[in-house]
Amino acid sequence: MFIGIFEKSYCQSKNQDLFKDKNLLSLKLQYTNKQIKKETDKHNAVYTDLIYKTATGWDTIPVYLNARGNFRKANCYFPPLKMNIKKSFSKNTVFEEHKKLKLVLPCLLQSRGNDDVLKEYLAYKIYEIVSTEHFKTRLASIEYKDTRGVKSEIHPLAVFIPENLRKSTIYEEEEAFASKKPKTHILKAIVIEDDKVVAKRSEAKVLDRFVHPLNQAEIPSVTNAFFQFMIGNTDFSTAYQHNQKLLFKEGETIPVPYDFDMSGLVDASYAVVSNIQNTELDITDVKQRTYRGFKRDEKLFQEVRQLFLDKRPEIYDLIESLEIYFEDKRSHAKAEDYIKSFYAILKNDSKFRSQIVNAARLK
Repeated sequence: MFIGIFEKSYCQSKNQDLFKDKNLLSLKLQYTNKQIKKETDKHNAVYTDLIYKTATGWDTIPVYLNARGNFRKANCYFPPLKMNIKKSFSKNTVFEEHKKLKLVLPCLLQSRGNDDVLKEYLAYKIYEIVSTEHFKTRLASIEYKDTRGVKSEIHPLAVFIPENLRKSTIYEEEEAFASKKPKTHILKAIVIEDDKVVAKRSEAKVLDRFVHPLNQAEIPSVTNAFFQFMIGNTDFSTAYQHNQKLLFKEGETIPVPYDFDMSGLVDASYAVVSNIQNTELDITDVKQRTYRGFKRDEKLFQEVRQLFLDKRPEIYDLIESLEIYFEDKRSHAKAEDYIKSFYAILKNDSKFRSQIVNAARLK
């Protein structure tokens, strides 16, 4: 059953681009957080309304939600979501042609949670600058109401009724038991397009198979490795498609990364150094960088190095533009310093050679 009444606004222009608009997307959602963690497929989804702000007010579209992400689903208070929208409902709305979307929410009930989301959003937008194949994202603010369900505790007025009689009296009704009051959270979130939309835009196909990085397109593969080093991320594998999607385009395989919450840039309170495929790394803190790309012709390294150097002004402008959304300006400053420390390596020939070129993997 949908929450609220579905009303479609046809005054909006057709084929709006959800990700073209750079303004903060204002949303409202209502569901039980405890329940959403249990619902993992279409048949056990949480059906609700997505309320979204338009140029003229608020509109509503029915959606169904599932929790996603094994780690976050198990360890986070707010699991990230998969959001599905029927094509007939999204027509003539900003969500047209987006049947599936992902929502990244803050992990924990911490004051820094929204800023962590902003830093992960920054990572997505940086990759958008350096690679033509990428996930489009949009920053959102969600007024999320956790309906919380019914408490197990008995309502104060019902405690005087003998337990063996409670199920056979008028106090069996819901009023006899205390309900948890709905709790509202104001959350920053990242809206991420589906991989099939990425593939369609790139005139490619999603590839679901093992492809060794050395058999992937050279410049995209090195660009991806540089980017992961830039943000201090080891929680990925292009071969095993862990936090990576592969696109097949014009005879080449192209990696497209996602999920950067374990990176040094984000530096989430729960982040740990990943050991994909039981590979032990020589770092102990996510803020430490280690290059995880493979050894290639040095000309490729120099070409990608120059690409990142050329994009530096645009990336710095991006970082500056996001400052207004941070609740703690120190968090923004740390993110800025972290990216600048990458460029300090890139500009220094000795550091570039020792930390990237000579550190490249052989296997």
